[in-house]
Amino acid sequence: MLNRFIASFLQHIAEEKRYSPETVRGYSIDLKQFADFVADYDPELLKDVKRIDRLTIRHFLGMLGETGRDPRSMARKLATLKSFFKYLHLRGDIPVNVASFVQTPKLRKSIPSFLSEDQISDLMDNSHTDDSLLGRRDYAILELFYSTGMRVSEMANLTLGQLNLERMTVRVFGKGSKERIIPVGRMAADSIESYLTLRKQLVPNMQLRDGVVFLNKNGRPLTAGGIRVRVKQAIKKIADMKKVSPHVLRHSFATHLLNRGADLMAVKDLLGHENLSTTQIYTHLQTDKLKSVYKTAHPRAAQSQHD
Repeated sequence: MLNRFIASFLQHIAEEKRYSPETVRGYSIDLKQFADFVADYDPELLKDVKRIDRLTIRHFLGMLGETGRDPRSMARKLATLKSFFKYLHLRGDIPVNVASFVQTPKLRKSIPSFLSEDQISDLMDNSHTDDSLLGRRDYAILELFYSTGMRVSEMANLTLGQLNLERMTVRVFGKGSKERIIPVGRMAADSIESYLTLRKQLVPNMQLRDGVVFLNKNGRPLTAGGIRVRVKQAIKKIADMKKVSPHVLRHSFATHLLNRGADLMAVKDLLGHENLSTTQIYTHLQTDKLKSVYKTAHPRAAQSQHD
């Protein structure tokens, strides 16, 4: 029964909630892991989901901790369970959402990794040397990431119909298929136009006005994984970072906007964040910059009372 409920929930978030395939895949992995745990913990619970209680979930989290899972990963899996049991509760399959009573592991807020403006310039200069079709594609991806702050899933699913290069905007469908319009900078727009002039080599004429923007060498949509690999390779050439992903460009986009005086609410909307608290992590970076400016510019900032 538990596995049947999981299948129903995954179908619900894919078809009704319209979550991205990547998000659905993440939920599926988390719930399969929970089902495997339950099968070992008490096989009878697989048949009678109503008997699953908060202790079951706590033991699941305890098992994750013992196997070396970090608190952030555990928190994400608990969030998955809370959504799943909420779904069952609203359908009347269980009397209460037992997962809602389990406390989320405390997380240490980490400052996002980002590139400096000089590093961004180096990244773009270094990537703008290959004039082949795939070279132009990879350069356009980098420019568009930094120009818009898009997520990798949003980039992978981007279609030609979402681009308006005349108005220099892109229509993005984020988490839960929520739509937002983001301005596109001139450098990014030019790089996309340059790529599109050669893109027609990969697709028949009837598909030129439609379809996914970024294609692989076989003319099929470039996957999120393929985008990650190319972005990581490009960033590693100009920066020594422990964790490298397309999100570094998203973080750089937000950080540079705030450092140059952008309104926090405007940045929140551009990023597609649902809650302002998610965007506020970038204010820590802004505060560090302000402290640096203060120490450099204020006449009494570095003076001691004994000077």
